[in-house]
Amino acid sequence: MSISKKVYFFVRTFPVLSQTFVLNQVKDLKDEGLDVHVLAVNPINDTSSVLSSIFGREVNEKVTSILPEPHSRESWFLMLLGALFCACAKRRWPIIGLACRLVRKKNFFSAKDLLCLAWHLRNKNIVMENCIAHFGSNGVVLDYLRKAKLIDCENLFTVFHGYEISRYDQLKLWQEEYGKLGGRLLPISEHWAESLVNFGANKSSIEVVHMGVDVDTFSFSDKELSSPLQVLSVARATEKKGLKYAIEAILNSELDAHLTLIGDGRLLPSLKVLVKQHPNKSRVTFLGACPPERVSSELKKTDLFLLPSVQDSMGDKEGIPVSLMEAMASGVIVLSTIHSGIPELIDDGVSGFLVPERDALAIQEKMKEIVKNPELSLIRKNARAKVDNEFNAATLSKQLLSLITK
Repeated sequence: MSISKKVYFFVRTFPVLSQTFVLNQVKDLKDEGLDVHVLAVNPINDTSSVLSSIFGREVNEKVTSILPEPHSRESWFLMLLGALFCACAKRRWPIIGLACRLVRKKNFFSAKDLLCLAWHLRNKNIVMENCIAHFGSNGVVLDYLRKAKLIDCENLFTVFHGYEISRYDQLKLWQEEYGKLGGRLLPISEHWAESLVNFGANKSSIEVVHMGVDVDTFSFSDKELSSPLQVLSVARATEKKGLKYAIEAILNSELDAHLTLIGDGRLLPSLKVLVKQHPNKSRVTFLGACPPERVSSELKKTDLFLLPSVQDSMGDKEGIPVSLMEAMASGVIVLSTIHSGIPELIDDGVSGFLVPERDALAIQEKMKEIVKNPELSLIRKNARAKVDNEFNAATLSKQLLSLITK
């Protein structure tokens, strides 16, 4: 593989502000001196000005999209044109095959988009020596497009984050494709690397590249525990985050503890009802969605960061939550679950604490152990060292850079 300073990111929609891992990689590789471009499937809609803060006046040159508009009426007609276009050349027949498999699995929009992409790319001349596709399904689509010579892409790197290799509906669509995917596969945890091997991927094509945090933005503090114990959870109220078990543990704990919850989400109303009906309802405060500055302020007042993640009813799992990394970098004791890649970040009793999934009683018992633990100072320092050494965004960007330019 030759060295190139030009690299593309291939994503479905850009920017997505909640996908900070993508935005950070774009910024970090640009800061490393690479000529960074973004190619999105859907039209660019940057109402936040985040792109101009990264690319400046070059934003229109560096950030482009393929489809003029998503899911329009015209797109169904363009899908037919795309199918006819692909039928005219043998090298494009696999695209029709993938579209047919998606239709059989009742994912009509993905099939339509794939054929529309083929049609819109027919007269474009997109050359990318190195391309990073975020999420496995995007890597599959780009691999088909490049093999059909609709995009000239020499080196493909696909980042796997989690939901695309854990959710049952996603696996139904894409699992058989992951084992055939070309290029390098970059799961964000060893847990996902094992899944890819089980799906038939070649182990030699896989390299784990963790997501990380900018450790320099978090000041470390080693402080005594408060009374009552101040507990913080920062997460969207979805089943996967397991907030129900955090709330039940605090409401029924023998300890004098208070839980602050930051985040919105579909399950928030039901969680509020759970608290309202309990005699210890004053132990839980809901702050809703908050800006990063407020999260940082709350973190400084926190004794224990609690994130009891679970595998949800759709099979969806976490990757390795960045919120845990941020708490550990700040010197806050963390308590989470034996779930997905979390044990790769937290060594129970060494850099934080772990309990089984869906077990509020285990959370209560572990909190009692934590407040009696005489080694909390050492655990805080171990946690900071773990993030510094293995989940440091600056170091991980250099790892990604070395892969691209190897």
